[in-house]
Amino acid sequence: MLSVKSIHFRFPTKRQEFIWLKRRQEIPPSTIARELKVSRALVSKTQRIAEERIEKILLHTAATNRINIQQISPRYGFAMGYCPANKSETYIVYSPDLGTQLWFSHEGNCSSCSEQSVCEKTIRTLAHEWNLPLQKGIPATEAAEELFIAIMRRLKWSE
Repeated sequence: MLSVKSIHFRFPTKRQEFIWLKRRQEIPPSTIARELKVSRALVSKTQRIAEERIEKILLHTAATNRINIQQISPRYGFAMGYCPANKSETYIVYSPDLGTQLWFSHEGNCSSCSEQSVCEKTIRTLAHEWNLPLQKGIPATEAAEELFIAIMRRLKWSE
């Protein structure tokens, strides 16, 4: 496991984040370059820097929370791991709107939880960013599981 002290990171700039998000949406670099009136090479370099920064953020989040990373995709800002302390699958997501989000897979009683509205908003925002549908009227824990399964399918980490 990485030492927390060994990881120094910076968040992506707004431009890096913009290009990274467009590429995550499968928009070709040439289209992004035309839109921003820059070279395709600059788009590729900016995307690479953004991915490097996002990878460090994901790794730092895992290290500080003692998560053993099983799979990571800086291109998509997503990592999956295992938390021995909670004995649970754990998902780390980088979001331009929400920052870094850490989600422990669990069965909870959402209706009696004081964080229910925060969890629901987080899951809805992530689903929107990933352009994935979410079933309405189900607890946040179930919606999160559906969302993360859909993300892993998109990344071809599961069938």
